[in-house]
Amino acid sequence: MLGRLLVGLVKGLILGALLGFGLVKLGMPVPPALFAYIAAAVTGVLTGLIAGKPIWAKDAKIEAGTKAIFGAILGIGLMAAARQWLLIPIPFSLGSLGPESATVGGFAISALAAIAGLLGGFYEADNDAPPEGASAPRVTGGKATAPKRIAEASQAVEEEEELESPPDQKRTKR
Repeated sequence: MLGRLLVGLVKGLILGALLGFGLVKLGMPVPPALFAYIAAAVTGVLTGLIAGKPIWAKDAKIEAGTKAIFGAILGIGLMAAARQWLLIPIPFSLGSLGPESATVGGFAISALAAIAGLLGGFYEADNDAPPEGASAPRVTGGKATAPKRIAEASQAVEEEEELESPPDQKRTKR
């Protein structure tokens, strides 16, 4: 699970940094509030579509859509938190990317990377594989059926027969 968490964190960091870099190239290294919240919503949607079970995986459309919707909502909330509480100045020079007085929560690249990293880590950790030995239900004829254990079926029948049979009674000779 820790490995999946790290994979999601890296996926999110890369996605958020790329979206933040796009905002910087559009001339908004420290975007105004409206653009920051829109960018955070888009980041949450894209993170929901690719982290965890991605939208292109088999039978993942509904799950990815749900993650995308909640990712947009969580992205907006996380952006509000970042702009409110991540007021730490960036400790190195940004050069041509942005102003010298940018904060972690205000700079587009760092804020969106933090949001997408957090969401990506959560979505990947939540999408943990089933434990070994557990089998998924089979779908036959449009209906899901539980996997059957053939080897243990004969034992169950024998146990039922033992329970149903009347107790042995001593027979007396007449």
